Amino acid sequence: MSLLIRCSSIFKIMGEPKNKAEKESTGLTQLAKSYLIELAKEQQFGFTSFDGAKYTEKGNLLENAAIEASGLIRAKNYTKNSERLQNNWITGECDIYDRKKRLIIDEKCSWDIGTHPFFKCEAEAKVKSLGYDWQMQGYMWLYDCDHADIDFWLFPCPEELLGHYDKPEKLIDAVERIPLRKRITTISIKRDDAKIEQIKEKAEACQCYYDTLINELQAA
Repeated sequence: MSLLIRCSSIFKIMGEPKNKAEKESTGLTQLAKSYLIELAKEQQFGFTSFDGAKYTEKGNLLENAAIEASGLIRAKNYTKNSERLQNNWITGECDIYDRKKRLIIDEKCSWDIGTHPFFKCEAEAKVKSLGYDWQMQGYMWLYDCDHADIDFWLFPCPEELLGHYDKPEKLIDAVERIPLRKRITTISIKRDDAKIEQIKEKAEACQCYYDTLINELQAA
């Protein structure tokens, strides 16, 4: 059964196991194995453990607004990319694909002022900790691009997402007082073919481990 790693999850399969035996046998970290176990359960039983949260829901609701704003600051009229691509190893659907500039743009919507990376050092740390750098390498590989921009946007929270303890003055009013151009932080990433080769190698190792999981389930 062919396994395709989602670009948003590439970071989960990267890295080397600390245990020598694991390094010599599967070459996968425990995080990678846990991710593959989740995929096996999803494939066999249609079960997913994460049903979303208000933070991700905000990003989904404001995706089009972020795409429009990303175009506005670049003097472009961008629309949502709807073409999902795949190769023999990974699959993904970027937010914006600028074919002429060989550029990918990915939208990340912050929940509030406190979680928004106003400073480059904050944004760079978030990119690394959440694996967005690997995600962009995957997109650039699929769409044959040279550059990827990650736009961190801060927008007022949609009222329908406000919970009982959420304060509109903090999540809406305070945000609206900040000029739009100060509510974006962009991190640019260049294509790295050496990293793409690493993704390919790890994806192949994942396929081997995934096959053993599926075989175990089917034999039970």
